[in-house]
Amino acid sequence: MEYYTGADYKGISGRKRKTSLRKKRAVRRRRRRIYAGMLLLLAAGIFLGAKTLIPGIMQTGEGRVLQLLNSAVQEEYPQELLEMLQRNEETYEFVANYPNREQFLGQVIDVSDVCKEEKIPLLLQWDLRWGYDNYSGSMIGTAGCGPTCMAMAYLGLTGDTQMNPRNMAEYAQKNKYSTEAGTSWSFFTEGAAGLGLCGRELPLSENVMKQALDLGNVIICSMRPGDFTTTGHFILLRGYDERGFFVNDPNSRKNSEKQWDFETLSGQIKCLWEISSD
Repeated sequence: MEYYTGADYKGISGRKRKTSLRKKRAVRRRRRRIYAGMLLLLAAGIFLGAKTLIPGIMQTGEGRVLQLLNSAVQEEYPQELLEMLQRNEETYEFVANYPNREQFLGQVIDVSDVCKEEKIPLLLQWDLRWGYDNYSGSMIGTAGCGPTCMAMAYLGLTGDTQMNPRNMAEYAQKNKYSTEAGTSWSFFTEGAAGLGLCGRELPLSENVMKQALDLGNVIICSMRPGDFTTTGHFILLRGYDERGFFVNDPNSRKNSEKQWDFETLSGQIKCLWEISSD
């Protein structure tokens, strides 16, 4: 994005000057909308108590947000990350540490601890250990819900802790299952087979879904805009009881701590796949 100083304008034709001014005004308007939304979140107090790894940032909601906004003015943060934070305060640490992302890239990843806690572990796409890695023209943290769901399924069904979200994203890209829009649906059938798993599309039926889960398998769902996303998203279903389905949402701990009834989920599911180890 181009920015011009007062001196620069002297050498710009009238038409170019008007164009550049329009661009600058548009940028300012976008930033004002983002800042206004974030300040509303601040007023609601949702950032209180969050932690960050950036040295020197005040450990109060106001201090953190003001520091982040100041950095945003200096263009240290992509707009998509600021919008991500505006939608989901859980991503604060991931967004705040974007300028320090190099220290996380390429680090050894060990997910054996979470695999011991749950049969199907909850992994978050914006985890600092892999969230900044490239995926689908962006990064796992913003576009990697598909490979993160498949990593959860693979870890839970095989017990092999080597296939973390970073490695799963690399597998998806190498085999052309990643697209400009995110992750191809064939990743959950053909891609699953390449991993030694079995993936098959299911009808949107509560009984069929429960039967698949009763067998110890998992279900990955492609979601419409609604409770889980404003655009498109993948989530994983790992079980159910009389209160509803247990969800692993790779973008939200809060959503993963709830149970979801079939009526709520079914209106938002575009497609779903049973993933099994045979």
